[in-house]
Amino acid sequence: MKRLSQLKDEAIAALSGNWGKAVLATLGLLVVSIAFSMVFQLLSGTNILDYYEALFTNDTAALREAMGGNIYVTILQVLGGILFTMPLGIGVYNSFRVLFESKGADNAIFRNFFKLAFGKHYLHIVLVYLCAGILIALILVPAIIILVLVGLVLQSGVAAVILTIVALVYCIWIGLMYSMISFIIVDNPELDIIDTMRRSRTLMKGNKWRFLLLGLSFIGWILLGILTLGIGYLWLFPYIYTTESAFYCEIRDAEKTAE
Repeated sequence: MKRLSQLKDEAIAALSGNWGKAVLATLGLLVVSIAFSMVFQLLSGTNILDYYEALFTNDTAALREAMGGNIYVTILQVLGGILFTMPLGIGVYNSFRVLFESKGADNAIFRNFFKLAFGKHYLHIVLVYLCAGILIALILVPAIIILVLVGLVLQSGVAAVILTIVALVYCIWIGLMYSMISFIIVDNPELDIIDTMRRSRTLMKGNKWRFLLLGLSFIGWILLGILTLGIGYLWLFPYIYTTESAFYCEIRDAEKTAE
C-alpha cells in the first residue's frame, strides 16, 4: 500500500494544470446549489430575504415566519435533496475520480458533475444511495439510543463520557465502513443496494484506519480555509476529492490484483 503522502502527491499531479478548472467547477457547483435551493423556496412561497436573514442569525421564530408555516417548504427541500443534491454529490466525487484516473486528461470537471450524476444510471444512483442511507441510519440506531440515554439519564460523570465516546466511535466506524459507496455506485452500476454496501465493506476491510488518517490530515487545511473566509475551500475541496479518489482507486486495484 502507498503512503498517504504518495496518494496526495498523485492527486496534486492529476490537478496540475487543472487547478483553474477545478476551482471554477467548485464555484459553479456552489452557485448551482444555492440557485436550486432558492428556486424550491420560491415555489413554496418562502420569503427568501427573510429566510436567509433568519438562517444566518439563527432566529428560529423568524425562520418559521419566513416559511409561513408552509409544510411544502420542507417537502420540496427533501425532494430536492433526494432528486438533485444527492445525485449531484455522487457526480462530484466521481468527476474527480475520472480526473484522477485519466491523470488529468479528462478535465471537463463541471460538465462531468452532471454527466455522471444525471446520465443513464440516474435512477440507480438515487435509489441505491437513498436506500443505502436508510439502512446505514438503521445500523446507527443503537449509537443514537445510547447518546439519548446519556443525555437523559447520565448527564455527567465518567460513565456518560465513556458511553458517549463508545457511541461516537461506533458511528465513525460505520461511516468509514460505507465510505466508498459514492464511488461504487457509479463504478459498479450493476450492483444492487446490498451488494454495493457489501463491496464497500470489503474494500474498507483493513483500510478504515488509513482512510480516517487521510481525512484527519486535511484538518490544518480546513482551519486555514476558515481564516480565508471560506475562499480557500475552492482549492481545498478539489484537493480532498481527488485524494479520496486516489485512495479508492488504490484499494480497488489492489483487490483486483489480489484476485
